[in-house]
Amino acid sequence: MRKYYWLLLSFIFATSAVTAADHEKEPDPAGGSIFFQTDDPAAYLALLQSDDKLFNASGAAQRGVCFNSTGMTEPGRGWTYAFYPNMESALAGSDALVDPENQDTVAKYQAISKFRGSVHYTVIRPHPRSLASATARNIAVQVKDVSAYLEALEAMEAMGKKKGLDVAFSAYTPMGAGPLFSGANGTVAYIADVLVHFDAPSSGELGKFFDLLSSTDMGASFYAAAAKLDRKIVMDQIVRCVNTNSAI
Repeated sequence: MRKYYWLLLSFIFATSAVTAADHEKEPDPAGGSIFFQTDDPAAYLALLQSDDKLFNASGAAQRGVCFNSTGMTEPGRGWTYAFYPNMESALAGSDALVDPENQDTVAKYQAISKFRGSVHYTVIRPHPRSLASATARNIAVQVKDVSAYLEALEAMEAMGKKKGLDVAFSAYTPMGAGPLFSGANGTVAYIADVLVHFDAPSSGELGKFFDLLSSTDMGASFYAAAAKLDRKIVMDQIVRCVNTNSAI
């Protein structure tokens, strides 16, 4: 079932790319995240997995959660993610959170977590494959030439795969992020230009990727390309993620 779901999601993303190439105004896929803190990650995960009501009301194609391993001083930090065919459906889906009919479900989340922010984003580089669970490096970057930065990441991803690693990345442009992706305490003058999610099926596999990045031509090539860009990382985290719900 997951295989057929991912084929459908890939078709949605591929269709967007083809129509864009034909200069039609077909919107890109989009998503939204809610950031939270919980003292009971297992209970939060279980609630997401069992919560069909709010998921169905949102109209999302896929939902999941990431828990911070690094990059936060507050324990129990994480965020949910939900993906949609376009920004229209993503923003409309957020209405489910304030719908009076769903407040009993919202109250269950509030009982075990504290709200820490939210954001919407446009998918500018869809993830090439879906993992039931993964460990990822999640970064927010300020960079003037986003396309050149993505090209450097794609070359690095391809070299990693040639070396036998199961690694892949996706990229997003944030909307309505406020200070979430603008550096410590929102002190940077503007928010991040791109969010990058680089994952592997296990923590060890991701670690092996970074070992090769620091000791082989893979890293040398990437850093040579990145050195030409006006680039600044304003957020850097290691997270563990789980897909919890799908529309099929």
